Amino acid sequence: MKKGDIKRILVPVDFSETSEISLVEAMTLAKRLSAEVFILHVIESSGYYYSIFPEKSVALPSFNEVKKAVNQKMEILQGKLAKKYGVTIHPFIVNGHIDTEIIALAKKKKIDMIFMGTHGASGYKEVFIGSNAQHVVTLSNVPVITIQQKKDKAGFKNILIPIDDSLHSREKVNIAMLIAETFKSYIHLIGLPETKDEEEVNKINIKLASVEKIINDSKLGYKTTVVHGKNLAKAAIKYAKENNCDLIVINTGHESQTGIFLGALAQQIVNHSSIPVLSFKHSEDHYSADTPAFGI
Repeated sequence: MKKGDIKRILVPVDFSETSEISLVEAMTLAKRLSAEVFILHVIESSGYYYSIFPEKSVALPSFNEVKKAVNQKMEILQGKLAKKYGVTIHPFIVNGHIDTEIIALAKKKKIDMIFMGTHGASGYKEVFIGSNAQHVVTLSNVPVITIQQKKDKAGFKNILIPIDDSLHSREKVNIAMLIAETFKSYIHLIGLPETKDEEEVNKINIKLASVEKIINDSKLGYKTTVVHGKNLAKAAIKYAKENNCDLIVINTGHESQTGIFLGALAQQIVNHSSIPVLSFKHSEDHYSADTPAFGI
């Protein structure tokens, strides 16, 4: 993946603080890449929700009334963003389920990357991934950047690439390098062996060396560290916080055939990281026994 490959960026908006934060990050990247931005608001539909109210007991606004109000907000937002960033913006308002409509529009408009605000997850969501952001991360075939909190400055200056012992393609590294080269970022490459066993650590070091070759070609600054911990996801997040990383790049893999569950490491990082996370699902046609193997 190269800079020219990111031409269309999708940002779901619900006018909340987190969606505004994700918009700022998306617009900042779009301006640097000369990409178009698609902003989407989904008016959630639920027949059951309306059916629980006795007839005429509650005056609910009609869909047309809601859409009119949303349309006014979207027009104002589009104008402000276009003026500030000078980027082409396409607004969309649809009725349906949020995660389903995001994936549908991404496919229809051939979106290259999605930015999405999220509130994280806990409890039962840890298992069933109940939030819209989690569903999008799981189902999307394009990179998704999830953002929970506002940063001091838009853009990504310290990017963390964690490597574990799972077998995935080098595509995650390629997308990380695209972002890094765009913002002239410093790269933190960390190895995450499950144990301190010498053979396992050596396998991780071989993977790290392969990634280092790619980074060296970019001439960006970087450092490599092997990190140990009982919980690899927590170890990665802890490292990111201690080293002021502002983006963690992970590979969600293909652990689920149903699209419901992420792999355990990816799931924990997306759910619990207050630092933005770029989740990438490698494509099968880029994955073979001959492909260099990298981790999460």
